[in-house]
Amino acid sequence: VTKQMIDPVVKIAGDARDIANGDFSRMIEVKCEDEIGDLSMSLNSMTKKIKENIEELRAYGEKTKLINLEINKKVLALSGLLQIGNLISSSTELSKVMDFITQKLSELEDDSVAFLMFLNEGSQEFKIMSSTGVDETKSQGLVVRQDEVLPDVMITDKDNPPKQKILDKFKITLNLKNIIALPIIVARKQYGLLALGNKKDDFVFKDDEKELLKVFMKQAVIAVENDLLIRKARELAIKDELTGLYNATYIHTRLDEEIKRGILYQRPCGYLLIDIDDFKKVHDDLGESKTELLLKALGEMLKNTVTEVDKVARLEVDRFAIVLPEKNKKQAANTAEEVRKRVEDSLSKIMRIGRKITISVAVSENPIDGSTADELMEKAERLVKSAKSLGKNRVAV
Repeated sequence: VTKQMIDPVVKIAGDARDIANGDFSRMIEVKCEDEIGDLSMSLNSMTKKIKENIEELRAYGEKTKLINLEINKKVLALSGLLQIGNLISSSTELSKVMDFITQKLSELEDDSVAFLMFLNEGSQEFKIMSSTGVDETKSQGLVVRQDEVLPDVMITDKDNPPKQKILDKFKITLNLKNIIALPIIVARKQYGLLALGNKKDDFVFKDDEKELLKVFMKQAVIAVENDLLIRKARELAIKDELTGLYNATYIHTRLDEEIKRGILYQRPCGYLLIDIDDFKKVHDDLGESKTELLLKALGEMLKNTVTEVDKVARLEVDRFAIVLPEKNKKQAANTAEEVRKRVEDSLSKIMRIGRKITISVAVSENPIDGSTADELMEKAERLVKSAKSLGKNRVAV
């Protein structure tokens, strides 16, 4: 009798110990409806609840993990957007901003690719300008005509044949299974297309991913607008930022005006094209900072050599020009020789450098060498090449 009473208690104790050690699959066998049976049923009920709670906690942990991943993605996206904003505000080159946008966009999903297509005004075709994760050889073959792209809404509609045709073209060319794209529109004109894609099976873009794509698209729009404004400002500017001299646009316009005035009143107008000899070697020897100081000093020297009526400009990095109203070719040549000699004798001393700095100067004049700014400039271009070929540090007339 004692054995019949004690054995079930010992067995229950052993099963309880296994359950306490984590074996929640164990169930205690209920053989009778006495106190031992009640105890077994209670332990089974507790074990079942503990198992359910653990499974619930595990599911909650998985959900928490996914939520944390989504939060991290949003934080990364927000960080990327702030960085993009900083690049735009610092007037970074448009291509670099777009490279950064595609890089950050591709990080929204694992194993994703992002690319940005831009419109080529000449061919009226969209071609990839920036991409992340896209095979370069494949991207070169992706071309979309302007009339193929519908600029009104996000390109995702599978029920819209024109849009689906574009998506299929992207998928086939770039070997993708899923893709989503948005147009980049500035002042009602479409400049490009921003797209995100991957090769995942049974994948659907979530609403928050679509919203993030829209945010990145708006950043791309701001970048394009900023680039257009910078270009417009440069076109409207008349001064070179480094030297303070007039720029190429202004001097071309001014030369044209002086030629027209000269033709009207039958007066000459001279034009000088000044090219620094061996500029690349000079730059390599002096370095960037000192080369900039050299260019400033040369610009100042040119201004001080001519009159206030004459206009001095910096055309390119190492090229300058002077418009000489009322001066014929002989007078212009005398000015050119004065400039050349002054540079040869003084510029190195002013800069306190060991090597001599020289220039080659070309002289052209209206009406002998042309009756437009383009004609005088083209003539001067040919003459300066001749001066270079003849040994540099000379005036070519």
